[in-house]
Amino acid sequence: MPRASIHRSIQEIFELYKKRHVIQAFTLDSINEIFDIGNEVFMKNNPEEVERLSKRPPTQAPDLMDDEPFTFERTFEIFKRLEKHFNEVNPELIQRVFEINSQLAWDAYRKKYNEYILKIFPGHPNDEYINYLAAVVLYDLKRYEEGLKCINLAIVHNGSSASYTHLKGLFLMQRGEYESARTFLYQALFLVELLQDVSPRLVGKAQIYPTYPIEFHTSADLIRADLKKLDRVENIFLYEVLPLIN
Repeated sequence: MPRASIHRSIQEIFELYKKRHVIQAFTLDSINEIFDIGNEVFMKNNPEEVERLSKRPPTQAPDLMDDEPFTFERTFEIFKRLEKHFNEVNPELIQRVFEINSQLAWDAYRKKYNEYILKIFPGHPNDEYINYLAAVVLYDLKRYEEGLKCINLAIVHNGSSASYTHLKGLFLMQRGEYESARTFLYQALFLVELLQDVSPRLVGKAQIYPTYPIEFHTSADLIRADLKKLDRVENIFLYEVLPLIN
């Protein structure tokens, strides 16, 4: 949402809050009221988005939009972070409430998302997209051996994906296989620069795919940056680590 639209929405929420509450002290209850009014304003100002969200295809995966901000735990965490900085409800407080809630919602979603992907990927060895998503999760978790197996399965089904080949290069770099890593990074660069890149393909059962996937996005600039990083890592190994081992 554009910054100007966010500012208008925050101001509208504040004006409605002032109309409905004589006392504007910042309390646990005021956070829930801010959420209530926020939902009201969002639905009024974004009918197309509300309709789009209502028509989301069903999925077995966790959905970020199913987040529940009205739990006591969520409300208390937001209050705890802000109580020392605010005594009453104002536009700045309202903005901070939504910012912190978004962060907490994403953290909760990421935890459930990781658990879901790691649970289902062993049962879908022929699904390139699920194995690709699993590789992204496993890379973030530094489980490089498992992640390399997943990205290899994805590449079997789509060897022309720059994202897959770039990610494989990163796995190989983490394993210390520098020459192989360089080969795959250059292959990814080739696919991007010659416009031969084939995007990850969702060819399996639609209901298993997450609505908000956590993907790996590549570009020529990112690949070149990783090639430079590979040069630095390899030089450190050759000229600093290897002599110590020998």
